[in-house]
Amino acid sequence: MMGKRCLVFAIVCLLSVGLVVASETTRKPTVILLSWDGLRHDFPDRGTFPGLKRMEQAGVRAGRLTPVFPSNTFPAHVSLATGTYPDRHGIVDNHFFAREKASWYHMSSEADWIQAEPLWIAAERQGVPTATYFWVGSESDWRGQGTRYRIAPFDGRRPEHKKVDQILAWLRLPVNEQPRLIMSYWAGVDSVAHRHGPDSPEVVTQLATQDVQLQRLLAGLDGLDRWENTTVILVSDHGMAASDRLIDIKGALAGAGIEAEVVGATVAHVFVEDQNLNERAGAVLRDLHPVRVYRGTELPAELRLGFPDRVGDWVVATEPPFSFSRPPGWQGVIGMHGYDPSLAEMGASFLALGRGVPSDLEIANVHQIDVAATVAHLLGIDPPLQSEGRPVPGIGVRALIDIGLSQ
Repeated sequence: MMGKRCLVFAIVCLLSVGLVVASETTRKPTVILLSWDGLRHDFPDRGTFPGLKRMEQAGVRAGRLTPVFPSNTFPAHVSLATGTYPDRHGIVDNHFFAREKASWYHMSSEADWIQAEPLWIAAERQGVPTATYFWVGSESDWRGQGTRYRIAPFDGRRPEHKKVDQILAWLRLPVNEQPRLIMSYWAGVDSVAHRHGPDSPEVVTQLATQDVQLQRLLAGLDGLDRWENTTVILVSDHGMAASDRLIDIKGALAGAGIEAEVVGATVAHVFVEDQNLNERAGAVLRDLHPVRVYRGTELPAELRLGFPDRVGDWVVATEPPFSFSRPPGWQGVIGMHGYDPSLAEMGASFLALGRGVPSDLEIANVHQIDVAATVAHLLGIDPPLQSEGRPVPGIGVRALIDIGLSQ
């Protein structure tokens, strides 16, 4: 018995020494999280895109990524980063009025609007150096805490090749200066799909240009020999549906003598000027078709949108191909999102490649609130404080050694 115990002890010691040596010579885990605006779950099937194809074949591509409600850019990006819903993080849409601030929110990237801890802050708090490049809400410190590296302010004209150059430059820094979490927003296909519609050839052309830069990034990681410790995750904020029918909420209210601020294209927040006319406004809205009308103080719990100081007196939602507004001059079929996240057209994208991603993994669906927890799991840290998500099953690094000692 003593001989067996001695042998096991010796094996454990040798393995421990090996692990110590490995930990000294192997870089710590790094995650690069990319967001491609408007990349619907099926858009990668519309052409030949070698970068996306490499991620799918050597890593994993989920069937879809389900957004939060409303399936719009700013609520989605903040949910991706916080692991929770708009009723907790407070970004209830791209545009809204915040009563507690007496101020309008118009697609702001200032962190003080966010009411839940973002992933970049959770990482820095736990000793993981982080870099953000245009991620929604990352352009200023959050409650006094910032990141090691931050590119701001947002510039929608910034080409993706400059983002790739910067990401690779960060990874070429001395090991103790490198960020281990990099979060970067890319243009994706959102603007093109909005203007020309989700089924237009322009979407394929734009996606090809984005893919060229993804190829450059992956090739750069090849050249830096980073795959042993690096994971690339590519997500999107929402899908896109065709729209060619307009519902004029503001006109209907004005026709009834009701002044109101109406913001939103497929989910509208209605802020009634004269609260004595609030009930009449609700009646006017309910006469529209096809819409779902909710009193702001009585939003269904399942929507996870109930942030009383920031939602409208009334919240009105419609379905494809209807919308409540469109940019001036845009004619015919255009692209819209913000609709019910369960609709097929609203499905976003999730791809992952590298450390902790088995190439034989099959995933039907990922929810947006699970992304932050998945990144945290790969980094070996806790998710953001208010996160409700869970790591995507199958993605992560299993323990290499499991030794049981018996009597």
